[in-house]
Amino acid sequence: MQQLKEGTYYGAVNRKFKSNELIISDAVYTLDKVDWHYHENPYFTFIIAGNLLEGSRKGIHQCTAGDLLFHNWQDPHYNSKPDGFTRGFHIELGRNWCWNGVVCLDQLQGNMDIRSPAIRLLFHQLFFESFIQDNSAALATDSLLLNAFSLIQEEQIVWERRIPEWAYTLRDYLRENYKKDLSLSAIAGILDLHPVYLSREFSRYFGVTMGSYIRKLKVENALLLFRQPSLSLTEIGYMAGFADQSHFIRCFRDFLGVTPGQYRERTNS
Repeated sequence: MQQLKEGTYYGAVNRKFKSNELIISDAVYTLDKVDWHYHENPYFTFIIAGNLLEGSRKGIHQCTAGDLLFHNWQDPHYNSKPDGFTRGFHIELGRNWCWNGVVCLDQLQGNMDIRSPAIRLLFHQLFFESFIQDNSAALATDSLLLNAFSLIQEEQIVWERRIPEWAYTLRDYLRENYKKDLSLSAIAGILDLHPVYLSREFSRYFGVTMGSYIRKLKVENALLLFRQPSLSLTEIGYMAGFADQSHFIRCFRDFLGVTPGQYRERTNS
């Protein structure tokens, strides 16, 4: 089985640079199939556009735009790509990056499919920062990535407990229905729970209030529409479930730190 050395990936690399001890690359997947292999260092793959099938000892992930995977070092996997354009953003952790002594990588699962909207939004921010080459970019990147690791570890601790079935059901329900006008009483009825109990327990398993969780889902899905140049920002906000443009801009700025227009202009490459 082939080991890929630091900073090496299959495909055509558009951008590649080092930020402190992080190796950051932006690549287009060009091969229809890549056989089993592993990497020298742990790294994240964030799918920017297109589709990718990734197999590991844990199973098969059908990845689409917005999906985020974490590979610990020496986790074997393989890839296959359907027809069409697929682009991935990689952040690889060098041996001397500041996670040492802060992030316990040995405690993190390998080949991890990360579904939390809060963590995925941090990677949209990391993608945005990768286009900024000023003297604060490295600091911002390190801070965002450490925040992501903190959330990953918190979520892993929570979801390794005995999670009630309703939490899984609710997670899937919200991902499928976040654009609709939802009410706490209606959702509680679907789950056969009392609204007060659901409201109190939601943040225990999801880390935020239900309203904040839904708004993050909307912003996350708006970001996926940015790759369609024919869509205006007004159209994107509406398609993502926002009632008006001002609400879209306000929520986007709250979670990403910039306006939708600024984000699109910077990352439109």
